[in-house]
Amino acid sequence: MAAGRTPFAEKFGVPRQSGLVTEAEGRVEFLPEFAAPEFTRGLEGFSHVWLVTGFHENPTWTSGATVRPPRLGGNERLGVFASRSPHRPNGLGLSLVQVLELAPGLIRVGGVDAVDGTPVYDVKPYLPWVEARPDATTGWAGGAPFVRAPEAVIIPDEWAAALGAHTSVLVKRILQLDVQPAYHDDPHRTYGMTVAGWNVRWRTDANGTLVVYEVTRR
Repeated sequence: MAAGRTPFAEKFGVPRQSGLVTEAEGRVEFLPEFAAPEFTRGLEGFSHVWLVTGFHENPTWTSGATVRPPRLGGNERLGVFASRSPHRPNGLGLSLVQVLELAPGLIRVGGVDAVDGTPVYDVKPYLPWVEARPDATTGWAGGAPFVRAPEAVIIPDEWAAALGAHTSVLVKRILQLDVQPAYHDDPHRTYGMTVAGWNVRWRTDANGTLVVYEVTRR
């Protein structure tokens, strides 16, 4: 039905849930047969929509009944249907995103959590009066994820200038989420991700601060 265009060229660095990084903007680009404005007539009154997507970069399902959620350090196993893991028998994803703009043949959205080129199978308006349940329990997932303080992520001026203001904010917000695997505890390990057309590399200093040390065009 549509393709999702996002800043993320690869899975590493993608926020683990939609809405965690509001600066992560993307577009739902409809195929020609669904691009007529009649398909989104009335959507202008909604602030958020659900995107039903496909994990198109996943290998064919061969796993068992359990997965290892990063939220639990990647070492504890839970049932796949008790998780939000992208490694699922059906390969379907569900993202709640903010509607930023409606235009012919596309929807510009904020808070995306998908790799560029992700198939979008359906778009459904979000209804907070029935879908937001403040009394819901969250089991093993607990509360909101850990977010580093802004000052705990440093992008030196030369790299910030290269990235530009908007992309610098996007990179910083992603790194505040501590995207590296929880079971990697080597303080000297370096990491890299590709986002918004840039290869970004960072390491953790002796104080636990994430420092971007290299930025290159993809």
